[in-house]
Amino acid sequence: MGKHVHFIGIAGKTMAPLAKMFQDMGWHVTGSDQKLVYPPITTYLKENKIDFFRGYNEKNLVGKPDLVIVGRSALLVDKENPELAKAERLRLRVLSYPEVLRDFLIKENSIVTAGTYGKTTNASLISWILQEAGLNPSFMIGGLPLNFPEGVRNTDSSFSVVEGDETPAMNEDDLPKFMFYKPKFVLLSAVKWDHPEVFKTEKSYLSAFKKFVELIPQDGLLIVCREGEGTKEVTREARCKVVWYPTATFPFQTSLLGKHNLQNIDGCITLCSLLGLKKEVIQKAVKSFRGARGRLENLGTFGGVTVFLDFAQHPAKAKESLVALRTKYPKNKIFCLFDPHASLLQQRESLVWYPGSFDQANQVIVTKVSFLGRLEKTVWVKGPDIVKAIKHPSGGAFYEPAAEKVIDFVKKETKTGDVVVLLSSGGLKTTQMLEKLIFSLKEK
Repeated sequence: MGKHVHFIGIAGKTMAPLAKMFQDMGWHVTGSDQKLVYPPITTYLKENKIDFFRGYNEKNLVGKPDLVIVGRSALLVDKENPELAKAERLRLRVLSYPEVLRDFLIKENSIVTAGTYGKTTNASLISWILQEAGLNPSFMIGGLPLNFPEGVRNTDSSFSVVEGDETPAMNEDDLPKFMFYKPKFVLLSAVKWDHPEVFKTEKSYLSAFKKFVELIPQDGLLIVCREGEGTKEVTREARCKVVWYPTATFPFQTSLLGKHNLQNIDGCITLCSLLGLKKEVIQKAVKSFRGARGRLENLGTFGGVTVFLDFAQHPAKAKESLVALRTKYPKNKIFCLFDPHASLLQQRESLVWYPGSFDQANQVIVTKVSFLGRLEKTVWVKGPDIVKAIKHPSGGAFYEPAAEKVIDFVKKETKTGDVVVLLSSGGLKTTQMLEKLIFSLKEK
């Protein structure tokens, strides 16, 4: 019988594909997650015949697995996770997600995409370019790349591409995830203070990236966005060659929208060109690149209304997405449903980021604000606070916590040719709202 791996927190968007990777490697895979888990991850696990327990219980950990992998989300649910406690009591080999990538997926030519935004798109595109070049890379993409069947793959290639997240590996005082990825080639988009629940100050956030940049060896490469906030300060720590983008690259065709995506593509082209890949191969790959699910993704037209989904939570990213849509649809009415779900938006420090970010939308609806239980009420941000901070030029912004009323409003007010974009970091609420919204528009 093959080796046995048990996943604590298996229904995460990156943990589930990792479980599939171990299954493909011939391991016996078991796992568990909280009781409330939902599609598309549950569908993905079912399609790949990976069974798991709903709810954490030490009885879920059967026998003595060769490896136990713990997702950070599992500890956010319960720091005293009973399955982890049992694994430690049995002295089993326990690894966090990034430690597993370090030990099983990272290759000699380790490419890491990092930055406050753009990581997923960049990791997806670089992986696709390498694939089209015949290099068959291993990769970990923190989402579903539309050019690949899943977001995690392990091959015998000498190249790996990993999305480098700055959040802690498992516990809040752990090293950031990207510190485990042995970076040789790095594409850095921006270093704009994020995750204030972890990085209490902007200085501590920048410090994490400085330490990451210091890991790049002298014979490595650091490709950096010239217009990215905070990048100049961070790159001072580099021991390797630093190349800035946007720069004068060769022409390319793409179906992706927005200046930020053009910058992402320029960075990926710069990196892959310096790796020695042929211009014609890169151009072909960029042209056929479809992006990643939920990254300004066109979900279709329903009842004459075009619907987009974008995992744009930071107001700066929201602004870029709305500018991209306004450029694509200069005369159309744009409805923006903003779901302030990300933890960085739940503290009052975030309110200064909003002014001007939503100006390109004709109508902004702020949906229900949820709070992290560990935050003090004094720092909570409420929906009306966000509406006030947005300062919409025509007053076209309001707060509506009831999803049904949001959907009714959109159905009533939209007309043929209008555009609706849901800005959200995902989750069950997003899945349900999209399903109901699309169903409602089809009835128009």
